[in-house]
Amino acid sequence: MSNLHQTDFYQWTREQVELLRRNQFRRLDLQNLIEAVDDLGRGQLEQLECHLTRILVLLLKWQIRAFREDLRTMHRWYQSWFMVIEYGLKKERAAISQLLMKNPSLFKLLEESVLECYPIACQDASKELEIPVEEFPDTNPWSLEQIISDDFPGKGE
Repeated sequence: MSNLHQTDFYQWTREQVELLRRNQFRRLDLQNLIEAVDDLGRGQLEQLECHLTRILVLLLKWQIRAFREDLRTMHRWYQSWFMVIEYGLKKERAAISQLLMKNPSLFKLLEESVLECYPIACQDASKELEIPVEEFPDTNPWSLEQIISDDFPGKGE
């Protein structure tokens, strides 16, 4: 049965579900079942971290505008760029909100996840903007509330 886990994962899951429904616990592929359930949980955390990283990248892009006069001189492009950032922030925050509603235990992992995601976000923003990573703050400058709040950053910030 564990061979089926490697060759046809979907079929393996169908068989495991059927065994569970029929209370045939002794026939379960427990080792692979434990790993699969563990992977499901880890996948939820990975989704959270992916959305947090994307939010941090967008906030870094938003923040860098204050230091880059060359961006502000291209007024129409500049406004369009920030509309894209605002849309991205709304989308990512909505995804986090939905994920947290379905998985409330992830709330306790938010602060730690932000700490892990910030250096990755700096690297990603550096590559996307083609600027040195040193132009970004060494530590995350935003509170968790700011990161997940739809009201941040405001138009004047």
